[in-house]
Amino acid sequence: MDLINPQQHEGTAANVSKLLIEPDAGMSKNEAKLLAILALGLGSFVAGILPLFCAQRNRDRFPSLISFLLCFGAGVLLATALVHMLPEVRDALKQYAEIVFCVGFFLIYTVDELSHLCGVGHSHGGGDGHGHGSDRIYVVGRRASRDSTGGDADSRSYGTSEETKLLTKSESGIQIHRRASECEVGAGSSQTLGMGSSESIPRVMIVRGGESPEQVTGVFSLLLALVVHSLLEGLAIGVQSTAPAVLLLLGAVSAHKYVVGFCLGVEICSHGSRHKCSHVLQILTFAIGSVAGIGVGMALDDLGETFNQLVIPILQGVAGGTLLYVTVSEVLPRERGKRSEMRFKQIGLLQLFAVILGFTVMSILSLIISEH
Repeated sequence: MDLINPQQHEGTAANVSKLLIEPDAGMSKNEAKLLAILALGLGSFVAGILPLFCAQRNRDRFPSLISFLLCFGAGVLLATALVHMLPEVRDALKQYAEIVFCVGFFLIYTVDELSHLCGVGHSHGGGDGHGHGSDRIYVVGRRASRDSTGGDADSRSYGTSEETKLLTKSESGIQIHRRASECEVGAGSSQTLGMGSSESIPRVMIVRGGESPEQVTGVFSLLLALVVHSLLEGLAIGVQSTAPAVLLLLGAVSAHKYVVGFCLGVEICSHGSRHKCSHVLQILTFAIGSVAGIGVGMALDDLGETFNQLVIPILQGVAGGTLLYVTVSEVLPRERGKRSEMRFKQIGLLQLFAVILGFTVMSILSLIISEH
């Protein structure tokens, strides 16, 4: 075995220093792309998982904080669509950029309405207002009613609006603050409450359901848009021909991907996913987007100009329009609908500040990226 003499050692140190200063001198483009796969995949996964541990205990204790984070995420998504993605699409598609953007917007709008038509509807502004599945109230029992002769006539009724109103009367001794759009029996655990006299107040069964179906479409749309966007960003990294270009794009993409990943994690937590496995799977899907894009770009290193200058911008524009719809038609209306349920009266101003803050942070990152 050959021993390394001092001159060889000095030469090795010089090569390391040169590598740190000039990445292209010692790192091949494939090595840089493998580094990008590791950094984007692992980093975005960790960023998306963090809210699962932060919000699990405090989601019900600090609803104002969760709403603030969700509105911050809405601002980030809005800036991602309008400040980061739209200019890139406009550079490639010129005057058709906004049209492609609107195609993505109306595409998800159509999916939303078709889902509603099939029985999986949204209740953006006037719904439950909580991200998680709402408790369902099922009223069952007898109540006393007097007829015109003064006698008592027992009548059995189920889930009527009059009985629901009885639940909020102060003389019953108990007030229920959970809202229910419909009084029905749902799947899940149940709890029966006996309030007051059994002759005047019916028995109430509160059924705790899981994630409501109408919330699935919103999360799926957001996840799909972000995965497509991540895939295209990874593809842009994968087709680079030099290591410095790969590392430059890696820094640009990771600067905002980690922020978006954290906001996506908060959004998934707000929808009350009761299984950690579901949260992890969705974040893993988001993280794999960039990894898959880089892998495809490495496999198709010599893509044609038509694909680079036409297909990728169109997909980018559709994804941007999807993000725009999810932000303005899903996240913001839902969070604004919570104002009447919050004890903090200035929650509306706090939400506005959060949206502006998220938009500003993401806009600054996008402008810094565009300059380099």
